[in-house]
Amino acid sequence: MPLLILSSTLFALLLIQAVFYILPCVGGRKNAEKKNLNTDLQPVSVIIACKNELQNLKINLQYIINQQYPEFEIVIVDDNSTDGTGEYISMMLESKYLATLRLVKSDGQGKKAAVACGIRAAAYEHLIFTDADCRPASEKWIYHMMQCLDEENPLVLGYGELTGKTFAARFSSYDAALIAMQYMGFASLGHSYMAVGRNIAYSRKLWETIGGFASHSELASGDDDLFVMEAAQHIQPTVCFLSEAKTISPAKDSLAKLLRQKARQVSSSVRYSLFDKFLSGGEIVSRTLFFALIIAMLFVNWEIALGFAAVRLVVAMFSLAWFCRAAKTDFNLFMSLIFDIFAPIFYFILLVYKIFNRKTEW
Repeated sequence: MPLLILSSTLFALLLIQAVFYILPCVGGRKNAEKKNLNTDLQPVSVIIACKNELQNLKINLQYIINQQYPEFEIVIVDDNSTDGTGEYISMMLESKYLATLRLVKSDGQGKKAAVACGIRAAAYEHLIFTDADCRPASEKWIYHMMQCLDEENPLVLGYGELTGKTFAARFSSYDAALIAMQYMGFASLGHSYMAVGRNIAYSRKLWETIGGFASHSELASGDDDLFVMEAAQHIQPTVCFLSEAKTISPAKDSLAKLLRQKARQVSSSVRYSLFDKFLSGGEIVSRTLFFALIIAMLFVNWEIALGFAAVRLVVAMFSLAWFCRAAKTDFNLFMSLIFDIFAPIFYFILLVYKIFNRKTEW
């Protein structure tokens, strides 16, 4: 009887895991085959909300200035920085650096308010958002994102790759790729539940239609995931799956920094519907339960236990490897196997951290 119960439960968890790995890949392949791209390229405002990001702007802003696109502006929203960010942008405006670069001051009420300030100040109807620590993967980033953005498709979800050499950074890169595979894949299949603020595009009209960020203005996060959830009630978001349209940014180099970042990001999950909570957290929960039952099964029938573990591992690694190849993101099988086991531990620590530390900050 214990063998039958364990086997049945493991099989059910294996099916749930397959949903989070196979279906996103099906959606990703479906999206990658789309050919009907917009050729009427409209002017666009690139909005970067930042606070004390002077060094990152010095490194990354040039990549956006050098974008190959007919007509665009860059709106830097300075949220009461104290490191000279505003002075640096003002100096650039006084030099040869074109009228496409603008500086807007925000009032220090956080990122969401700064993003809203940038939207109101933008000269154009179409908007692309990224962060100060991000750089486009190619000079055609704006071009490819705007190929997907038009009147019929006013919301485009992009991929924000994370990079780094420390254990924490490499785990963060693995985690970001897995999350992107899932939210982009499910969006391609018709259900959108999140995005990343470091690579997203939409129209001002859509933002105004759903009331901006008013319904979740009290939360520190939500300018990406909660906005997408609300927007998806009106339109079907589009996914830009091209590797040339991704952004690249450094991951947190320590687990402590990653915990603080993740705690802020997941603070908006209290507003998720039950189904969206399942999509955003079901994979890691079912993976944790699967691992726990595999350990229990080892004491009952180790051959069956290893069989279940092997099937899940093949599905998970092949799916992630496919996404990383499509997105031109580094995939290391050995490290991915380690992170596959480490992830449930990290997210359990995050849960404990979140319980005892409810403070969120930019």
